[in-house]
Amino acid sequence: MIFIKPTKPLEEKAKDALYPYKSKEDKSIAQMLNSYNIPFFYKQPTLVIENGKRMIEYSDFFLPTYNGLAIDFIIESNSAIYRRKKNVYQDNQIPAVLITHRDMSTPNWEKRLYNRLQGTYHIRSAYRPRRRYG
Repeated sequence: MIFIKPTKPLEEKAKDALYPYKSKEDKSIAQMLNSYNIPFFYKQPTLVIENGKRMIEYSDFFLPTYNGLAIDFIIESNSAIYRRKKNVYQDNQIPAVLITHRDMSTPNWEKRLYNRLQGTYHIRSAYRPRRRYG
């Protein structure tokens, strides 16, 4: 008798094959973004200036519909990598959300991340209704 091991549906396999994530945290963030229908690019190269030199920075997630907002997962908030990334994004005026292992270990971290994304990027209306005076 031959047993066939059940596998993932083809759509899930295709999604996983598109993005070979570096870590399980990156994969969790990608799943969260997909659940909120937020389009993203994984490891999108971005030109930045650091110490007067042009460099390429690879943010973990790049959100084009959030005005190019970057999301980076960094293990520790008191690490040199965290401080460097924070400075690079600030100096180049790139909106960014840095997530640590501590952030992802809290309950409802997905909702909290979504709220941070909304707070970092406010959709501003280009049209302002005319006020009536008098």
